[in-house]
Amino acid sequence: MSFCPRCGTKIHKQIKTWSIIGRRNINGKQSKLWLGFFICPECEKKFLKILEKDNIGNIKDAVKEIKGIEKGLEHMLDDLKDKIEILKNERAELLEEIEQLKIEGEKKASTLEEEIGYLRGEIEDFKELLNENE
Repeated sequence: MSFCPRCGTKIHKQIKTWSIIGRRNINGKQSKLWLGFFICPECEKKFLKILEKDNIGNIKDAVKEIKGIEKGLEHMLDDLKDKIEILKNERAELLEEIEQLKIEGEKKASTLEEEIGYLRGEIEDFKELLNENE
């Protein structure tokens, strides 16, 4: 939103917007400007207005920031490598435990099959004994 510099009418929407990079100041910093082009609906005055201004900084600041980001990424990479190694070890341990449980399960299943076979034999023996007694 802007006001016409000629008649003071409130203008709610710009016709066009774009950004430009300003010149460096004495400290070597640059600004990025967002400009808006307006036309007053009352007096038809055309004018530009700075909508937003961001300081970009200088090259030295950008290099420092990039180096800081690089260090942060290196730490993150090291942490991820450590976590991956821990997870690989845990996976190997779990796979080994699964194999042990499979072996134990097979032994118990074999034992149960033997017991079921024995009990079926007992049932047959009891049936024969009951048929002989009748």
